[in-house]
Amino acid sequence: MHVTSVDEHKLRTELVEEFCELVQVDSEPYEEAELAQVVEKKLLELGFEVERDDVGKKIGGNCGNLIARLPEAHCSHEKPILLCAHLDRVPPGFGVKPCLKGDRIVSSGDTVLGADDAAGLVAILAGMRIARRVQSVLPPLEVIITVCEEKGLQGSRHLDYSKLQSEMGFVFDAARPVGVVITGAPTHIKFEVDVIGRAAHAGINPEDGVSAMQTAAEAITHVPFGWVDENTTANIGLINGGEAMNIVCERVHLVGEVRSHDDEVAANVLKQFEECFVNEAAKSGATTKFEASTLYKSYYVEENSEAIQLLQNALSRIGRSMTLELSNGGTDANQFNAHGIESVGLGIGFEQAHSTRESITVEELVAAAKLASCLILRT
Repeated sequence: MHVTSVDEHKLRTELVEEFCELVQVDSEPYEEAELAQVVEKKLLELGFEVERDDVGKKIGGNCGNLIARLPEAHCSHEKPILLCAHLDRVPPGFGVKPCLKGDRIVSSGDTVLGADDAAGLVAILAGMRIARRVQSVLPPLEVIITVCEEKGLQGSRHLDYSKLQSEMGFVFDAARPVGVVITGAPTHIKFEVDVIGRAAHAGINPEDGVSAMQTAAEAITHVPFGWVDENTTANIGLINGGEAMNIVCERVHLVGEVRSHDDEVAANVLKQFEECFVNEAAKSGATTKFEASTLYKSYYVEENSEAIQLLQNALSRIGRSMTLELSNGGTDANQFNAHGIESVGLGIGFEQAHSTRESITVEELVAAAKLASCLILRT
């Protein structure tokens, strides 16, 4: 028996049922405990040893990451591979009501569907069931189910990597068709700027004030937005400030980001942002406070790597061609690569992620599950 000879009708039915089950369990960032309990039970039923870490306490959430291993791997001299998906979904992610329309699963339209990343969870779970039917004793495997991926990859950022033995990983979490492999993703830097001016009555003595709002506005006209070059983007997405319309604005707080596949370019763009705000503050008499933090570092996996070769074989087995792409979004693969686990992101078929139009076809769910089973079996 091989994965390509499974009962297609039965597999499709099982996948739709499990997918709909998981997306109906509420699981926004920091609130993944209920879904974690459901997934942990399924992993245990599949023969995994499962532990939870304490990441939830570190990040203010109600749940940690799930770390699962096959007990038979203890007797193997092979290195395990790592499969990963995440528990959380972006808001509005409570009260999801999935609906099958033809071959496509959609939400009721007032929430996201949660295919990002329930499709990854289902692919790994179903892939394990298929692999168990094919072979009773499986190669070494580690499964990491992370929390708070949608908030700067916090689950994988705080994961204790000393617990892992894998040297290659596959992250089931890309809004691309099955067969697309994300071999690179950018460094992502978050920055925050405070512009501090001086308050005054806007209608009586505005000349005594220094407008933080105006200073910030002048700076914004000189900083890059959108595509800086073919590998770099920049944005300011949040602006807060002011007390009332009749007060010269004393303080403005801005939050932005820089993403780039080139760390040197990212650093230069970040410096440009800081200098623009400092210069405009000097002109107006305001002051600034600028802080930046790297949420995750870029990675790039070579085409001739062992992970890509294993994927090439697995995709060929299920009748899908492989397409290598770069992404400008981050996944847990960024964190795994930063800790020495050569990892790529895998397209698993969901579309219109992070919107109430999100959907996935049953065909893509089937392909993702078969891909997971081939990776588990290493065929």
